[in-house]
Amino acid sequence: MRRTVEAPEFSRNYGFWSEDEQRALIAARVAIAGVGGDGFQLGLKLARMGVASFSVADPEVFEPENVNRVEGASTSTFGRRKAEVFRERVLDINPEAEVRTFLDGVIPENVEEFMHGASLVLDESELTKPEIGSLIARRARLQGIPDLLVMNVGFAAQVTSFAPTSPWTFERFMGFDSGMPLNEIADAGVDLARCLPYIPSYTDLRSLQAVAGEEGHSPASLPSISIGVDAASAIGSAQAFLHLTADVANQRRSPIWAPRIAYTDAYRLRTRIVRAGRTPHVIGLLIAHARQKLNLNPLGSYTLADIARRRS
Repeated sequence: MRRTVEAPEFSRNYGFWSEDEQRALIAARVAIAGVGGDGFQLGLKLARMGVASFSVADPEVFEPENVNRVEGASTSTFGRRKAEVFRERVLDINPEAEVRTFLDGVIPENVEEFMHGASLVLDESELTKPEIGSLIARRARLQGIPDLLVMNVGFAAQVTSFAPTSPWTFERFMGFDSGMPLNEIADAGVDLARCLPYIPSYTDLRSLQAVAGEEGHSPASLPSISIGVDAASAIGSAQAFLHLTADVANQRRSPIWAPRIAYTDAYRLRTRIVRAGRTPHVIGLLIAHARQKLNLNPLGSYTLADIARRRS
């Protein structure tokens, strides 16, 4: 039996949203593609807010490198499926919750079942695999539901959503044609200038160079810290709230829809809305480059040489 609006677990919510909005949260199903970082934290926030039905897809297991940013990663969960650990955490919050797990991740063979009945999908799939995001986006448009995209970058995070009938699709955001075959999207790869419009001015650009890769070397994984993941889960869960309660009349603002993107930077204590495209990315790079030339930016230790040294 699901919790009702009278449940004590929700009593503190009503200073900030109504019982009707709480009912909308309780009735919602949220599909989450990827719970290795932002998706795990964001999903747990939604569970605490009252969402009781989830579909979760992730083919990976927790490893030591996840400990720095994901609540579900600990010595006791190393080697365990991320989706199954997420399910246990949600059930610990709400034993009446329903969490369907898809341990193959999101693939063409299961995307319909994964998103069946969902009110909202959170695309937290690998940024470096845009064919998965495109698969999710196309199914979201077919079902007529919002596709919410949240990404962390350093001490900051950015968020946008793709409306099911908007010309601004996920594929357009990533620089692809909306009808482009998934295998061609996979071969094309990711253009960071399109999907990361906000580059913090304090960025150590050597980290981005490592991610881009160098001749003769494989590219590094995207760096990520817990502060950025928490920022992503905060602004992402706020946007999810607006989507899931959109049918309740309560003088709420609209969610952020593409091509607009909102970012929050905890380091700079700044929140802004920018437009998708290369221009804000290039401006951010130029500012960061100038600051780095003047030795104004703090340095990380994420060059390919640094990574190789730590592995040796």
